[in-house]
Amino acid sequence: MGLTVDSHVHLWNADHTPQPWMTDEHAPINRPFGPSDIAPLLARHGIDLVILVQGACLDSDTDYLFDVAERSDWVGAVTAWVCLDDPQRASTRLAALSSHSKFRAVRHLTHNEPDHWILQSRVLESLALLEEAGLILELPVVWPRHFDDVVTLAALFPRLRIVIDHLGKPPIGTADMARWAEALGAAAAFPNTFAKVSGLNTATTKTDWTISDLRPAVETALACFGPARLMCGSDWPYSLMNGDFDRVWGLTSQALLDADPGARDELLGGTASRLYRFKNSPPEAS
Repeated sequence: MGLTVDSHVHLWNADHTPQPWMTDEHAPINRPFGPSDIAPLLARHGIDLVILVQGACLDSDTDYLFDVAERSDWVGAVTAWVCLDDPQRASTRLAALSSHSKFRAVRHLTHNEPDHWILQSRVLESLALLEEAGLILELPVVWPRHFDDVVTLAALFPRLRIVIDHLGKPPIGTADMARWAEALGAAAAFPNTFAKVSGLNTATTKTDWTISDLRPAVETALACFGPARLMCGSDWPYSLMNGDFDRVWGLTSQALLDADPGARDELLGGTASRLYRFKNSPPEAS
């Protein structure tokens, strides 16, 4: 059995850096979440490594994650924030972050920006820097606003590996699932696109959601990407908005294994390990 990887974990502490997107509705998660909170959960579920993902568009947020990463052997990689709409600043910051051995990807909270923000010429100039450096671009895609952007970027930057977070927030339990599936398929048609099966519990308004609610999105994702381009993630602690870690990780990972029982190692760790180049991982297939 290979590594088990939670591909999408956040940590934050307002004493170190704020999370400006938080509002009153986020009261359940508006507190510090640090290594001592997540480590027991990882141990309980046999999770070997996590990918730490930026939560705020602030350099201080990224600095905090790297500080944790350097002290925690269960952190396999970090997805950082970089100021993409200022190419000169982005270049300087990328050079500085390159000294961190676990730096693998960049993400901006594009869902908090106007539509097509990421297609600005200045942002595209920065994305060319990511492609040249061999870094990953993670996108917090929200259906239907952002899927056209993924297709455009995948075509413009064929060597830039693009990861769609949370399967693009499928409209679970609604009649729009067919249109979402079509959009996901169009993005998956590009071989440089990947996706995280994560955040599905907060893509539904049901508080009593079950594995049956997750299965249509999971099965569609497997049909579009196959196990070699999919990763499992908890989206903790944001996931606490509609569930707890045990329920979210347990049912999300089980839905994946039910859909493709023979692909356990790929779905629960292999894809993440290769794509984010964890230490001692086999090289990503070309």
